Amino acid sequence: MNGKEYTDWKGFGDRLKYSRKSIGMTVEKLADKVDRTENFINRIENGQKSCSIHTLFQFCKALNVSADFLLFGNEVKSDDFSDLQIVQNIFDKCNEDQLSVLKDIVLAVYHKFDELSK
Repeated sequence: MNGKEYTDWKGFGDRLKYSRKSIGMTVEKLADKVDRTENFINRIENGQKSCSIHTLFQFCKALNVSADFLLFGNEVKSDDFSDLQIVQNIFDKCNEDQLSVLKDIVLAVYHKFDELSK
């Protein structure tokens, strides 16, 4: 071992929060998906806590992001995301089968959009 240890937990937390918010996921939902507490997620996102490789893997799977991004990603903005940005981010992370399911869902509810403007 070369004596170098990962220390950018603040950056990691920022990127985790960015990834979560970019798809409109709540802390509660992420905690549920990775079988951790909301307090644990908040402490990670605030850079107050580190995580295991297993938890890193769970975050990557839940948010559909790479470990490389969470650990070493680019500078992160903490902007709020518009509905369109959230939907686009979700679509961008989907494979063809997942996109097909989303298309079916949108088509199933699209005809009800007129009722929303009443």
